[in-house]
Amino acid sequence: MDAVRNSLRETKSQPEGADRRIVALDGVRGLMTILVVLSHYFGEVPHGLSVFLLGRMAVETFFVLSGFLVGGLILGKMHHDNFFQVFYVRRVCRTLPIYFFSVLLITAMLAATGASWRDADVSFPAWSYFTFTQNFFMAETHSVGAHWLSPSWTLAIEEQFYVLAPLTFLLVPRRYLAATLIAAAAAAVGCRIAVYGFGFANQSAAHVLLPTNADVLICGLLAALAARLAIVRRGALDYALRLAPIVLLLCLAFLGVLAGRRSSAFAVLYPLLTAAAAATFLLSLVRGAPEAQRFCSRILCFFGRTSYAIYLTHLPILGLMHGLLLGARPDVVTPAQWLVTLASLPLCVVAGWVLTRLIEEPITAYGRTWTWSGVERRTRAVTAVEPTPKQI
Repeated sequence: MDAVRNSLRETKSQPEGADRRIVALDGVRGLMTILVVLSHYFGEVPHGLSVFLLGRMAVETFFVLSGFLVGGLILGKMHHDNFFQVFYVRRVCRTLPIYFFSVLLITAMLAATGASWRDADVSFPAWSYFTFTQNFFMAETHSVGAHWLSPSWTLAIEEQFYVLAPLTFLLVPRRYLAATLIAAAAAAVGCRIAVYGFGFANQSAAHVLLPTNADVLICGLLAALAARLAIVRRGALDYALRLAPIVLLLCLAFLGVLAGRRSSAFAVLYPLLTAAAAATFLLSLVRGAPEAQRFCSRILCFFGRTSYAIYLTHLPILGLMHGLLLGARPDVVTPAQWLVTLASLPLCVVAGWVLTRLIEEPITAYGRTWTWSGVERRTRAVTAVEPTPKQI
């Protein structure tokens, strides 16, 4: 507990520009990983239980967290003259090796398995997964493609975001940055209105494409900007930041009751309200809110550190377990199906840990050997503070 308090105390006391890891954010990532796995294992199956259907909210929080951390990194380091070189080398080392390894392995398993339980009724070109364009095929075909690879649409969106976000921060003058991001977020909401309200495209497009999800990631970028405001840094908004997520989620619940969870209004506003709640919650944790202590547990932080590998491999493990042992796709109707699903849980955790230790951590460590230069860009430097590149 003393270590937790010290971590939260450092969150407020360290000087601007200091590199530091906010442990509570690892815990948030870990909790969202658990929610995604539970949703896919026990909720998003033919006879799943609705109480476990929190996967989409967890994904929205992942997006916000990515925007927040990447935005903080850009603001903190973009004044270095080698910013783009180091930023993209570190991004490649952090995200691509374990992703490519997982896609290769899963693709090979799908090719070797001709049984119907492999859950690949619609197939996309293999190259789409390696170019992060599979979400375009998902939007076009109104299908997730091979189910074992379906979570990869979120990674496609994030990789596309990693290309655009640094350029936006570089090209837009600092005084117009917040307004530009808000306008882009409004445009994303407008894209969803075009889809759900006017049938401009099929609804899969609103679910898996960057233009219709940009507001969620932008909420993270705006939170990174807000963390640097004097009014936030001196603690004047701490109580409001703790209260805002509750108010926003209550508004979302009321909208679901009044308009219906299947209504166009709910579909349009759900991502924005969820993202705003997540962004203000992350800000409150960074400010050292008491709630942050609950996210510093070893269990949550373990899942936070292994989240990427678990996210990539948990569905193939579930599919293989049910296919090899029961000869069918995953479900939770019979006792045997429940037992196989429960047995898959520790397997996906072990697989995630092994891949993290053997692939992700060594290559990520190499990426961090690419350091920021002491020479500043000719553009005006931006004063910044956390989050740290150690968490990216």
